Amino acid sequence: MGDGFFKWDKERLTTHVDAMDNEHIKLINIMNRLYERHEAKATKAELGSIVRELVSWTVTHFDHEEKFFDTLDYSQANVHKKIHKDLVARLKDHGTEFEKTGVLTPAFFQFLKTWLTAHIMGIDTKYGVIAASKAS
Repeated sequence: MGDGFFKWDKERLTTHVDAMDNEHIKLINIMNRLYERHEAKATKAELGSIVRELVSWTVTHFDHEEKFFDTLDYSQANVHKKIHKDLVARLKDHGTEFEKTGVLTPAFFQFLKTWLTAHIMGIDTKYGVIAASKAS
């Protein structure tokens, strides 16, 4: 698979928690597949299936992440959970809009890219630092 839409950058995106990094890579792979199929003019049914997979995997990942950082002394856990809830709501809104219109807009793909970069680099790395300090 190419990485024309979003490329995993281990230096900038790692949380130093292998399980979470692997889940982030899976999210990126789904987003890349969605973008590639969109660019290839795939059917609404195929794109819809990938959008639903993305929503489902995002919910699953956030659940795993929240259970993980609940095991840490992570003072930002409640704020992080609220951010997850808001991101899922926005993602579902985009999914609902796609179901109505059959169009994946540039704004949708920009949302995905911004969400992933800002969320991992700006927020997820914080629990990674705590996890690393507990491991040492």
